[in-house]
Amino acid sequence: MAAKHRRLVTFTGITGRDGSTASEIQIPPTRCKEALNVDFYRAAFGRKRDGASAVFSGTTGEAFVNVMATLIRHVPGAVETAAELWGVDASATVQRLAGGTVWTSPTLKDGVASTSGYDVIGASLNGKLYLAYDTAQDRLHVWDGSTVRRVGLATPAAATVANTGAGAYAATLRYYKVAYAVTASGVNNRRSELSPSVSFTPSGTGTAARVTKPAAIDEGETHWLVYGSADNNTYYLLSTIAVATTTYDDSTAPASYSGDAPSLAGEHTVPKSFRYILADGNRLLGAGAWESGNQASRVWFTPRLGDLDVGDDERIPDTTARENWVDLDENDGGFITGIGGPLDGSVYVFKYRQIWQLVPTGDDTAPYDVVPISKSIGCVQHKSIVLAEDENGDPALYFVSHKGPYRISRWGLQKLREDVLDIWTTVNLASANIFTFSVWYSDLNQVWVWVAVSGSGSPNRILVFDTTNGRTDEHGDVRGGWSLFTGDIAGAGCACMFSNTLGATMSRDLKPHIGQDAGQVILKAGTGTDDAGTDFQSYVDLAEQHFGGLGKKCVIDQAMVLGSSGSHTLRITLNGNYADSTRVRTADVTMTATGSQTRILRVWE
Repeated sequence: MAAKHRRLVTFTGITGRDGSTASEIQIPPTRCKEALNVDFYRAAFGRKRDGASAVFSGTTGEAFVNVMATLIRHVPGAVETAAELWGVDASATVQRLAGGTVWTSPTLKDGVASTSGYDVIGASLNGKLYLAYDTAQDRLHVWDGSTVRRVGLATPAAATVANTGAGAYAATLRYYKVAYAVTASGVNNRRSELSPSVSFTPSGTGTAARVTKPAAIDEGETHWLVYGSADNNTYYLLSTIAVATTTYDDSTAPASYSGDAPSLAGEHTVPKSFRYILADGNRLLGAGAWESGNQASRVWFTPRLGDLDVGDDERIPDTTARENWVDLDENDGGFITGIGGPLDGSVYVFKYRQIWQLVPTGDDTAPYDVVPISKSIGCVQHKSIVLAEDENGDPALYFVSHKGPYRISRWGLQKLREDVLDIWTTVNLASANIFTFSVWYSDLNQVWVWVAVSGSGSPNRILVFDTTNGRTDEHGDVRGGWSLFTGDIAGAGCACMFSNTLGATMSRDLKPHIGQDAGQVILKAGTGTDDAGTDFQSYVDLAEQHFGGLGKKCVIDQAMVLGSSGSHTLRITLNGNYADSTRVRTADVTMTATGSQTRILRVWE
């Protein structure tokens, strides 16, 4: 009779789930069939994910009336501890949490369209929070510390001119234009384009030509500027006047006009109502447009800060094409769906099935060279784009395509979808609101990707990628590192990284803040062992194992577990004969420490 052979099989070094195949015997020993509510942060086999707590339990003043649709982190300067949390619900209610734990409702010049709460995009630049959202106005908006107003200043109507007084002011034809400005201490911080010109010939029996300020544009203007010309070609600044004074009397002969020349026509063109925005160093980029009549595949960019020092971040000069915009296959390949970066200095612009790289040139007359990266892979939603790291700690840009997760790294364009292919085949790409978004949880080296599966109208699963466990295979694809989160944190409509501790000083350590898709709830992940009081199950499901080899029977006994001590209980389930229901065995062990043990070895009976 043959002798019995015994051997110890150790399961360790698990790097993630493998959903690429239904034939489990093909799953390598470093991956598992499923890792549910488990991550691999500092763990050789798996670690139960952290729980979450309710943010509103520690704040006041919440006035949201619908589920959360957008969360934005804004740092109004160089001080991280002054960060602000902005929230928008699905009914377009906007609130701000700053300098404490009290939510307030900022004044909005133009409210968010009632159906566009999920579409609000924020970008911090020059101490301001720029906000792209749909309104009845074809304008970008910005929070400047006091109000959410329109970016730049609209072009005023033409002034009116009439005779004033009695005298002998010569009847000489002249022309006038005006502009509005926001001026402080004699310096124009913003200004508008020049108005249309108005011609006027004095009667010859007055003392001056009285120029009357046109109607207010009601965009915070503090002064109006009067320009005069003898020929409607060369203009000179005649006076800068506070808006409270509505007239200017011109008694100078046109031949004697002098003063500063106006900016070039088009220099102070206001930014349009962009769909997507991104800060790239000292420029703001806008892509796509909400209003009809604008290009859907154009990327606009402001001049660099310091170009004119007059609202450089609030103007898109309409002068030379490559200086302030580029078109990306305007009538081909669909419209722009997102913009991300900068990655190694470059900005990446996505369509549904295209990727374009904007490479900085250092030349202000043509700031970016345009390079096509792909005409088959693109990005499905802007909020899925996140700048993170790869396994080496180098920067990488992650995004969700119509085929699943991808990234751009120093290795180029890479697929990450194979290990989550089983889940991706159930993703609802036709979700009415939003079906995917992402955050970079840098403290745990994880990219969290929310997706809507099985017909759900909003995300209900989180695909979690541990960047330290991903490896590029011989095909150039990235394998390993994935796990799956469910529970209350998975049912969500938005998320952003924000301070772990809220207060007058916001903490620098950041955790995912998640807007649930039910009620008015924000959860902070990365804390506790349950989701705000709701328990969740965690497990690692290993692939089928033929311990004795194919065609041979074997016996399994004395399964052991080595893990952290605590009050928790672990369960092992053995499925014999390909999960034959008559051959299922389960056993539990409690990981209670003996003395001061931090690690426990337990035997499952």
